[in-house]
Amino acid sequence: MKKNWIIITIIITVAVGLGAFTYKSYTKNNHTENMIKNDKNKYDASAEIKDALKLLSSKKQAEVITNAKTSSNVLALSFEGISDANTMGKIVELLSEYGVKANFFIPGIKAGEDPTTVKNIKKAGHVVGSETLSETRYMEKLSQKELITDFCRGNKIIETIIKEKPNLLKCKSTTYTDEVLQAAYASGNKYVVHSDHYLSYQSFKDYGQAQNYVNKLDKGTIISIKVSGVLDDFEYEGEKEEEKPAIDKEAGIDESAKDKREEITVVKIVEWLLKAIDEQKITVVQVNELVGMKSDDETSSSENMSNKDEIYIDESYKEEKNTSQGNSEVKNSSDLVNFKELIEKNNGNLAPNISEFYTTKKALSYTFRGLGNETALNSVLISLDKIKAKGTFFVTKDEIEKYPDRIANILKKGHEIGNGGITISSSLLDKSTEEICKEIYEVDNLLKKIGVNTKAYMPGYGYVDAEVQEALSVINKIHGIKGYELFTYSKSPINHKYKNMNAEEVVRDYLTVNTYMSLRKGEIVYFRLDSDLFEDKNTVANIIELITANYVKNGHANKYNEATQSYVLVEKPLNYSVETLSELQHTMESASQLGRYRMVGNNFNSLIRRSYEEALSMMKSNYIGNKYVDLSDLNEEEQVLMDKTGTIDTNGEDVIFFTFDDWGGDPVVNEILDVLNKHKVKGSFFVISKYIDTNGDVSNANPNLLRTIAFNGHDIGSHNYNHETLDTNKNKLEISLVKSYDAMANVIGDLNSLRPYFRPPTLLVKKEGLAQVFESGFKYSINGNISTHDYESSSSQEIVHSLEESLIKGRGNIIVMHMNNQSYYTAEALDIFLTNNENGVYGTKYKIAKLSDYLE
Repeated sequence: MKKNWIIITIIITVAVGLGAFTYKSYTKNNHTENMIKNDKNKYDASAEIKDALKLLSSKKQAEVITNAKTSSNVLALSFEGISDANTMGKIVELLSEYGVKANFFIPGIKAGEDPTTVKNIKKAGHVVGSETLSETRYMEKLSQKELITDFCRGNKIIETIIKEKPNLLKCKSTTYTDEVLQAAYASGNKYVVHSDHYLSYQSFKDYGQAQNYVNKLDKGTIISIKVSGVLDDFEYEGEKEEEKPAIDKEAGIDESAKDKREEITVVKIVEWLLKAIDEQKITVVQVNELVGMKSDDETSSSENMSNKDEIYIDESYKEEKNTSQGNSEVKNSSDLVNFKELIEKNNGNLAPNISEFYTTKKALSYTFRGLGNETALNSVLISLDKIKAKGTFFVTKDEIEKYPDRIANILKKGHEIGNGGITISSSLLDKSTEEICKEIYEVDNLLKKIGVNTKAYMPGYGYVDAEVQEALSVINKIHGIKGYELFTYSKSPINHKYKNMNAEEVVRDYLTVNTYMSLRKGEIVYFRLDSDLFEDKNTVANIIELITANYVKNGHANKYNEATQSYVLVEKPLNYSVETLSELQHTMESASQLGRYRMVGNNFNSLIRRSYEEALSMMKSNYIGNKYVDLSDLNEEEQVLMDKTGTIDTNGEDVIFFTFDDWGGDPVVNEILDVLNKHKVKGSFFVISKYIDTNGDVSNANPNLLRTIAFNGHDIGSHNYNHETLDTNKNKLEISLVKSYDAMANVIGDLNSLRPYFRPPTLLVKKEGLAQVFESGFKYSINGNISTHDYESSSSQEIVHSLEESLIKGRGNIIVMHMNNQSYYTAEALDIFLTNNENGVYGTKYKIAKLSDYLE
């Protein structure tokens, strides 16, 4: 009995404890939610989120600020989180006492709970940045939409409080992937901060430890101080100690007293730290001031530049330089142009930002920045020779003056030089249009003096805003400069998250083969040469060789294995070339030449909508079916009138129409086009058009491949925008159908290729869905009589055999094939069949035609 009472007592105690914990958690969560709800209008970030999601497609990334390699005796202090007002007040007082300005990263939710403290921090002259909405950890695991929602909401709360948009962001225990950096930039955060030196209330036991800690720090280090709590695994320096078992607390310990001691200790930690910094005569700068700080070599070179006239390649430039040294009143070339007047005349026009070319040429570009590391540069030049590639190297004013021999060597090897401006960090985004104009113009003049005429400008790290775009538009109004274009990039594999990785690891992670079957024609791939990410100075060169071998000269496709009923990723030849920007810039598409083209825009005829009655009538005459398609959704009378042959009346001719569904990467689609060209025949392609829509949500949209199909004279029809089947809600279906056609018309509307033809996804037919196809303006809905299932065939001969045994004489056979990444054997099977047909293997030679040859 006594034992039972003990058990009951334990159960009650646990229940009460759980209830108290649940209530505490509930009230805490409720407080957060209520704060957001009560201030909904004030802190509403829906507009910012919407704008950020649009900007995300630019692929631009926030710049990572981390420890600077500098000769200056400086440090930066970054306070993370927020404690009670008393503790925060004491920290701010200490900073004022030592004359230090710091950065405070505060979560939006906590800022909203204590706006007065945040205002006081700002009022004291410190920079307030965002620590996301609620200090979420491991944010690299979130989707970009989730990241943007979090970042924008956090930014909005802080902006509302301090009346200034926070352009600095720090994420807790997060790896800054490309996706995170893109989301940060789109959300308005120009910089994200990374630190590998963290302090908490547990860091020092006495002042001597603080002195020793500061003494060992490298110049340019960012020190992050957590104002509450302990360090997590991500924030510990060095190896993590094995976790010890928890110690049971003695009864009667006052938790609130423990919290109070912790807060006091945090203040003491800050006091010891500031005292040690002051004694060692270290200057504390704000985090954003570390951007652009130069190393010892760079600083000394810049200071001694005036004594090194011999570095200039052009003799007349030397004379001008020497003359200017003797006359301090001589102006820079940019001072001779009235940019204010040009900006006014430009009327706010913006130059387009080119991150990849719209081109049908089988080529892409490699671009480079950073000539400071001569070993890495020479290694890359050797690799470019090895892979027979030509690149574009963007150089700055500083590099033109410091590295003439390196520039001469680049040109000697057949590569080209582009205008890299003067300001290489994202602080360029803080400059006015006039200031940016002057930078571009000055570097253009310097390049002309060494015999380089370029029409390409790439800002540092590819950062672009409206002022940069306006500046390029203005520059083109200056006599002798017309034709300049603004370039960024579509790929940039030299990323800080790959620090000290080898080339194989970088390429494997950056270009995951299940996502990237190859690089696309027209892409611009950017490589930074002077980063300190890799101990092996050949790493960038090795990355270039691996990317070229596996994503430019070759690509990938999925081959079906019948035994395992799964796909194996294998190589397919691609044979793209790597060319300079100017080569792609100036090779224009013509009737006889692949090259650069312009988007059609709205200059095309959209589909003309029909009435429901007209649509029902067209279902009987303009639907080309398939005998295996289920038509039970229609009544018996309607079913009788629907086509089930899947063929076209050709007046007795033996005809084959090869059609290709879905969408795939460059390796598979190019191979199909090559086979059709080899045999001089045309086909018909039904495209899932979200994959070619540059205004859509697909990050690797490929309009160039669609344009290439059209340029080769094939028919192109719709396989819907998102591959929606005809049992989709009619309203949603109508939107998708029209969008699918218009997206393709934007790319190929000026070529005689786009047809008002529709292929039902999975060949599924429903009455209302099919009616909507014709209501939306499509002229034909086309299935077919032979479905090859090529995407799940284990050999090309299997596909050929399925064709041979199903052909009908005297009719137009419609063959359903595919161009997705699983269609490994499709092109090979097509080649075999067409060769057999030309050699008379089938008795009579079938005529190969495209659908419009008989339907128009």
